[in-house]
Amino acid sequence: MKYEWMDSALCAQTDPDLWYPEGPGQHARTALRVCTQCPVRPECGEYAQDVEDASDGRRYGAWAGMSANARSRQTPATVERDRQIISLTAQGLSAAEIGARLDVTGRTVVRVRADHRQQQEAA
Repeated sequence: MKYEWMDSALCAQTDPDLWYPEGPGQHARTALRVCTQCPVRPECGEYAQDVEDASDGRRYGAWAGMSANARSRQTPATVERDRQIISLTAQGLSAAEIGARLDVTGRTVVRVRADHRQQQEAA
């Protein structure tokens, strides 16, 4: 079955209200913490993209360790930029060197590296 991975998803074992916070001051931090430990984040991310594409790109709730706002910032260009940051990091370049090469801030490089490290630890 295409969605067998859902049986292993940690969100399936947690309060569903965590994933769809509503109202002022509400956030998905607790849900996103659960995501960091989830073994099926890549599958979830692909599924979220399919669902959001089918709904005219509307984003809602936490999926694959990302809030709706974070997913809305994930364009093909940012995905490629992040891939390049990780590749240049593996080559031993500093955050400043990578930032200068890719025309991004050092803060962006540090954030992408931290996100990548967190994903690797959760895997």
